[in-house]
Amino acid sequence: MAALLAAVLLAGCGAHPGADPGASDPGRGTSDIGFFAAASLTDVAPLLTAAYARETGDARGIPINLASSARLVQQANSGEAPDVMVTADAASLDALARPGEFRRLGDVALNRLVIAVRPGSGIADADGLATAGAVAVCAPSVPCGRAAGHYLERKGLRLATVTEEDSVRAVLSKVASGQVDAGFVYATDAAAAGDAVETVPLDVEIAPNAYPLLLAADAPAAAESFAAWLLGDTAAGILAEAGFERP
Repeated sequence: MAALLAAVLLAGCGAHPGADPGASDPGRGTSDIGFFAAASLTDVAPLLTAAYARETGDARGIPINLASSARLVQQANSGEAPDVMVTADAASLDALARPGEFRRLGDVALNRLVIAVRPGSGIADADGLATAGAVAVCAPSVPCGRAAGHYLERKGLRLATVTEEDSVRAVLSKVASGQVDAGFVYATDAAAAGDAVETVPLDVEIAPNAYPLLLAADAPAAAESFAAWLLGDTAAGILAEAGFERP
């Protein structure tokens, strides 16, 4: 009886409240993973975490912190350390105050810059931006802003009226709502907007943005497993369906 009682007490100490008694204890669990993702991953990040949960059998899920890459780095610098972080370009990582606290595991995706225009704007090509009423771009500190600046410099195009936004999704919202005639967004954002915007390709080629994957040096095993999964074939397929390219 004493041995049986000890076994019951030990089992109770190892179980999570409300957990399935027949399930194995995953330790810290995926619900404790701090996942920071760039704003351009807004639509696909929940699909990734849901697919990972299905494969691992952990229904608790992974909370996602979505923001501009610049904001994610600011949060990391202020002590809100993520276990896993994906930014929309590598240049964002230059602002990390303590880069040694992370390991860069590789790139999870590529994304190309396009011009989203308001339907009926009459803008048929990039040259039409010169006479557009207003064009939205991301701030220079944001990956989509850096990419747009690089394109405008290479093309030698100066915009008459510009509004700067803090994320690519803010630019997309301005175009889709008709507040501006056009804006520089990623191909995936334009695709996600559907009929709310029309897409004009760039006429001067620039390199696509690579999305680096960072893992905290002190990340738990669950976070390491999730990070490795993000570099695998299942995640690549989900990203491809959303319009991302594989590195």
